[in-house]
Amino acid sequence: MKKIVKDVVGALIEREGKFLVARRKPEDTFGGLWEFPGGCVEHNEDKKDALKREIREELGIDVEVERLAYECEDEIPTLKIHIYLYGCRIIAGEPKPVDCAAVSWATLDELRRMDLAPADKKIADWLEGLNKKG
Repeated sequence: MKKIVKDVVGALIEREGKFLVARRKPEDTFGGLWEFPGGCVEHNEDKKDALKREIREELGIDVEVERLAYECEDEIPTLKIHIYLYGCRIIAGEPKPVDCAAVSWATLDELRRMDLAPADKKIADWLEGLNKKG
């Protein structure tokens, strides 16, 4: 069986020391787990445009996509993903669960106690490393 490879974009949105996270719908892969919001890049789609689209679909907000903050890979037996995490700023709306189960603002300590999806644990580890550097 050939492994599917996908590019995935995620949004790092911080407000007053808390990060925006979304809970995956129960029927989704890794259902019920928390993640930094985002999704798959469509064929021939620009990564920043994909992230704007995904955030609008998931959370009902518009964001300005700023710089690429972090990259990592994750894989399961049938899928390999390359994750591009971008710093983002909300420019319109207030996050609500449009195409996800819930949304929350969480501190780094709170993130560590949440049930994060595997790739999102890597992002939390990276954020923790940045935090320790001061």
